[in-house]
Amino acid sequence: MKIKKILSIILNVILFFLLLIGVMVAVSLFPIKGNYKIYVVRSGSMEPKIRVGSIVVSQSVGNYKVGDVISFNSGATKKENTTHRITEIKDSGGTTSYITKGDANENNDTKEVPADKVLGKEIFTIPLLGYLLVYVKTLPGLVLLIIIPATIIIYDEFNKIKSEALVMAKKRKERKNAKKA
Repeated sequence: MKIKKILSIILNVILFFLLLIGVMVAVSLFPIKGNYKIYVVRSGSMEPKIRVGSIVVSQSVGNYKVGDVISFNSGATKKENTTHRITEIKDSGGTTSYITKGDANENNDTKEVPADKVLGKEIFTIPLLGYLLVYVKTLPGLVLLIIIPATIIIYDEFNKIKSEALVMAKKRKERKNAKKA
């Protein structure tokens, strides 16, 4: 009986862990209410404040100031994002752009960041969890961390339903035999 209890606890922990990963993957793929977005830090340009492999949770706030750490689209595709600190704000002809710099870099970034490329301001970071998030988005990660545990959980639930059905059938048979007697 103790082994069943321990296995049940382990299964619940795995289920909670999978749910947490699923929420993180969903949030990283789709914008959620409040304009929160998750990004994974892939370079050391913001160390030691934000380490490689950390998750940055950012929110679009509209107005940014010098010193804010922002995530912005830095390339030709939507997937090329950078998280750096604003060192200077430029206003020219009604358009705002930002000069940014990684904390670990000696010089400012060479390209100005137009306001429409800013994705959000850093709200908080979670160290090292980005590695897991990136791995889950790969086929081996999906299989290992989502599909296999989900299959185990479904199998376990199927066995519970099967044993409950057998108990109900046995009770029904006992009632039938009791009526005959």
